[in-house]
Amino acid sequence: MQHAQSKRWRLALAGMVTLALVAGCNDDDSNDDPAGVTLAGRAVLPAATFADGPVSGQYLGGSEFNGIKAPFDKQPVQGFSAVLKNADGSYSVMADNGYGSIENSADFNLRVYSVRPAFKTTSGGAGTVAVEGFIELKDPNRKITFPIVNEFTTDRVLTGADFDIESMQRAADGTLWFGDEFGPFLIHTDKNGVLLEAPIALPDVENAGKQIRSPQNPYNEEIAALRVMNTVRAHAFKFGGKRAPVFSPYHVQLKYDVNGVKSSADAHYARGKNSPAGLTAAASDIHDIASMKSAGYQVVTWTVNDKPRMTELLKAGVSGIISDRPDLLLQAVAEFDANKDGKAGDYLTTDGLIDIAKFDAQGHRGGRNLRPENTLPAMEVALDNLMTTLEFDTGISKDGVSILKHDPYIETQKCRRADGAAYTFADEVLIKDQTRADIQSTFICDKLFRGADQKNDPALSPVSVALASSKGYISPYVMPTTQDVFDLVSAYIAYYETGAGKTHADAAKRVKNAKQVRFNIETKLNPRSDKDNHGIAYKDRTVGFEQMADTLAGLIVANKLEARADIQSFDFRTLLRVQEKFPAIRTVYLFGDFPIYNGPDSDDGTNMQDEAGKNTPWMAGLYWPYRSTVTSTPFRAKRSGGFEGMALSSDGSKLYPLLELPLTGQDAKTLLISEFDIASRSYSGKQFKYKLDDKGTNIGDFILFNASEGIIIERDGSQGDANGFKKLFRIKLGNSGEYVGKTELVNLMAIPDPAGIAGKGETGDIAMGNPFGMPFNTIEDVLIVDANTLLVIDDNNFPFSVGRHKGSGKPDDNEFVLIKLPEALPLK
Repeated sequence: MQHAQSKRWRLALAGMVTLALVAGCNDDDSNDDPAGVTLAGRAVLPAATFADGPVSGQYLGGSEFNGIKAPFDKQPVQGFSAVLKNADGSYSVMADNGYGSIENSADFNLRVYSVRPAFKTTSGGAGTVAVEGFIELKDPNRKITFPIVNEFTTDRVLTGADFDIESMQRAADGTLWFGDEFGPFLIHTDKNGVLLEAPIALPDVENAGKQIRSPQNPYNEEIAALRVMNTVRAHAFKFGGKRAPVFSPYHVQLKYDVNGVKSSADAHYARGKNSPAGLTAAASDIHDIASMKSAGYQVVTWTVNDKPRMTELLKAGVSGIISDRPDLLLQAVAEFDANKDGKAGDYLTTDGLIDIAKFDAQGHRGGRNLRPENTLPAMEVALDNLMTTLEFDTGISKDGVSILKHDPYIETQKCRRADGAAYTFADEVLIKDQTRADIQSTFICDKLFRGADQKNDPALSPVSVALASSKGYISPYVMPTTQDVFDLVSAYIAYYETGAGKTHADAAKRVKNAKQVRFNIETKLNPRSDKDNHGIAYKDRTVGFEQMADTLAGLIVANKLEARADIQSFDFRTLLRVQEKFPAIRTVYLFGDFPIYNGPDSDDGTNMQDEAGKNTPWMAGLYWPYRSTVTSTPFRAKRSGGFEGMALSSDGSKLYPLLELPLTGQDAKTLLISEFDIASRSYSGKQFKYKLDDKGTNIGDFILFNASEGIIIERDGSQGDANGFKKLFRIKLGNSGEYVGKTELVNLMAIPDPAGIAGKGETGDIAMGNPFGMPFNTIEDVLIVDANTLLVIDDNNFPFSVGRHKGSGKPDDNEFVLIKLPEALPLK
């Protein structure tokens, strides 16, 4: 299937200079179909045909397409990319990945439908297609090791965000084989669609030990975050959640090339050429902003303290920024010209506040570079700078209280003893071993070490001083509880609405912002088993994730803040528990890659690094391809360039998957056919080359009708064009490594219809009459009905493609077309 994201490339390819034809190829560029070909029958399955199933089309990025309203309350029966004959006279037709991309097809179930056309022929016939049933591809036995959308279900039904299946064959034992574009993979199921083994990758014969991978390959980090997010979103919705989780990556790992800005490589020492000893270097730009947003996720990045960088990320399209400098972030947002009309302030409301519907500005640990972090004054300075969200970290005390702290220890770098007694690194105590009362009566966390702008003068934080005094705290810089933060916001509103601050120039804005301010609260725990510099295993320094999640979420519920408070974490176990037990609270998935090291203010690792070569508990059992990126495994298969067609040998022993597009580094008109031995489950090493026509940009399907001869659909990227290039070619396999022989068999844009079988169609329809044509963007199914008859079916790309109904603008139907050949094919 092909939609907007790949059309531009393919149309550009169609305009490339003519390449010299290889020996053995006989391309005929004429518009005259070989003599004697005729239209023998036609049946139409309307575009708006649906089958029972879950809601689909939620992630299309719009509500109406060519007159079709989305989402759909059932599964659309569309996008046929393969066809097989059944013994009872019906046909099995395979729907592909859904809506054209990994980003928008997470709610499209992969299915094979049983259909029965009533062809209109010279002898009559209704010209209709009946849908009789379907099977779904599923993985209940967990053969797939990487995250899939329905990971946390029993049946594990596969979707178009897991695989892009584009071809199908039935083996002699009745099992089914599918060719996938995302891997590219071969997928093997039983007759009911249940996976029998793990997906099989395509070896890269030019690079020993490597695989041919596409940009959607699940074993590269570049797409792994999207797959994880699809999994956790489905989990959240399963338990009653209504809002998609938020994707929150470290900003140096973002990938973008939009609005005049482009991400830079080697952006962080932990992933680039300056990686610490023993840590494999990897590509930095791995999280694609556009991809994530088009899949339905907000992208809120951390931690950005440089104003020019903030502006760059605003241009790149992030949904939000977390910053230690709320003052600079407010300035950057206020000055941003989103629509490029020369006027700033596009993300502001009419009263000068940041519009949370357009952008989420978060004060990191309150305002860490302006006040000591995770304190009441830090929260207050974020409110003073009109942040839409207060972001802070929490742990759990010995008596089960949620308390603000980034670190498991009460660190000497940030805190001191109130009684003046010495407090050194060796004296550091864990929060989980102290009661709230002990913590707040013993320690004051007002140390300055973040630069000249960080201040701790209590006079700068009048609301914090008043609240601390009312609670009997020894200082506004004691470690506050999460409840204290909620109380601070209420006190802040009162102070500027009716209290001493009501005459402040910004009082009205501060009150209005505080009344709607959100909370993004992180659970700080580290599940790694390594030991820190105190000799304590990281995983033993805090309470367990269950208590961490339940305590914090329970407090949010008690304050009736479910709609305004998010829970975020690098530890996905915490977030999955919140989704299960507290579905009204939105979750935020943090992604980062830091080296592990000990010492003061240590970050001691994050979830994008493995643990002794194994998956860490950070990911809650979801596979992550640690540091496997284009640096080590480049993408040689292009996006939407994996297995499109796949032939089965006449003796049933071999599969011949054909790539849709040329590999990177190969001739721009050459496609690769690989031989796969079914019995040994391995590629034989034999490969054949297919040369595209000068006008051709893609293939649509590939079948064999005897030991060495077959048919390939070739096309350009046009639709609704009576002069488009859509043809069937008869091919002959030769020796491994050589180009296949090739002669035109049928011009699908000029099929003689002397009997008027197709009719005239609707007003404004293209290529109806005599000759009849198939002016579709994608035509992806060809089948041998008998030695003289072929069945060809379009992939209608519902609801996007408009090839036939150009006059009305209606989306394309699924058309089943019978073509009579003048000479019998030498079958078997």
